[in-house]
Amino acid sequence: MLLAMILLVLHFRTLQSSAAQLAFKAERVELVEQMRLSVTLASEAEKSAVMAITDEDSQTYADQARSATATVERARQKLEQLLKTGGTKYGRDSLAQFSGAFAKLQRIDNDLLDLAVKNTNLKAYSLAFGPAAEVLKQMDAALVRVIVVSGNSPSADDIKVMRLADGARISA
Repeated sequence: MLLAMILLVLHFRTLQSSAAQLAFKAERVELVEQMRLSVTLASEAEKSAVMAITDEDSQTYADQARSATATVERARQKLEQLLKTGGTKYGRDSLAQFSGAFAKLQRIDNDLLDLAVKNTNLKAYSLAFGPAAEVLKQMDAALVRVIVVSGNSPSADDIKVMRLADGARISA
């Protein structure tokens, strides 16, 4: 009877241990999946911040990216605490490797989002095809007038001026 009682206690203890292990594993999987989803959301928001047309849209997407990145960091910290108490060496090593890569990603993301919010690509484009293009047209028209005037009396100096003016037009 004592032997039956011991076997019964060991059986229930094993069941409780299995349930605890299953709950531990489920919590780890949930945290990892939350991290994966948040990294994907952050990446999409970053792309949108870079491609946004207005400064306000860029700021909104940048805020979303930063929020998703903060979610990853919170889940990473929870997972780190969880693995300290009951994780394997392989799990802790894998998380350490992820943590290093994630820290680098955060530094790059901060620089990228700072630039995206400034909307530098869009502003450079509008300058290049706005005021800069207009000034380029005006300069080209002035150089054409120099070439035409120099072409009326083709002395050696005029030919030199025409070549220089053509070179300036081509360079511009």
